[in-house]
Amino acid sequence: MGGFVTFLIVFGGIVVGLVVVFLIIKSYLNKKTKQYLGMGLGETAKLLSNGLANECSTPYSVPKLDPLYKPKIDRDFPETGFNRLQAMAKNGIVQILNAIESSKCNSVEHGSMRLEDQIKGITDSHQLKEESVHYDNIQIHNIGVDKYDVSTEAASVVFQIALQSTYFCERDGKVVAGAKEKPTQNLFSVTLAHNQDLSSTDVDTYIEANCPNCGAPVPAKGRECPYCGSGLVPVVDRYWQIDSFNLLK
Repeated sequence: MGGFVTFLIVFGGIVVGLVVVFLIIKSYLNKKTKQYLGMGLGETAKLLSNGLANECSTPYSVPKLDPLYKPKIDRDFPETGFNRLQAMAKNGIVQILNAIESSKCNSVEHGSMRLEDQIKGITDSHQLKEESVHYDNIQIHNIGVDKYDVSTEAASVVFQIALQSTYFCERDGKVVAGAKEKPTQNLFSVTLAHNQDLSSTDVDTYIEANCPNCGAPVPAKGRECPYCGSGLVPVVDRYWQIDSFNLLK
């Protein structure tokens, strides 16, 4: 009985000592935060918490160069135009993320072989680690042109896209990246490339193009209209593809 009482006394002393140490540390930190930040420890913790919450809900900024590049793109590619390329990039990034989630690397409309290889590399890496990736509730906040290059041989446009999604990566039923409970803000770049070198296996490829004489649809590699015989500028010379993407933030 005496030993038990002694144990309680020692244990109680340890608990009291720990409480005293905790209060001393808290008092010291509170003093320092007031000295350097002008607010107490509780206010500092609340500020940090609010900052993290804002980071989860505040979209990233994108370049504001559209007024510079839009007239050039509309002039150089009037049959496609800036707005269509912008829409292709916006739809493309959503399809890319869905392709990563579903492991279907060839499911991106207007995607190049380079893009398919890039997506396959990402999905293969996740499968090797036995991970599943989720991009739910994708919402695009903003899009802007970052770069435009054009020559007599080829052209490319790079868009930056700010979006949010419920992104998380699971392994063995545990979340190892992202979060299920709050949105994730990301900034992506999407590169559109023009005048791709389509292989001989793509002879059946069709895009939105029509004969300027009779209006009939023409195949991508058509040199003349199969209906009226009019000579045509090769459609492939006006073919844009989503060539690659990158996660910037």
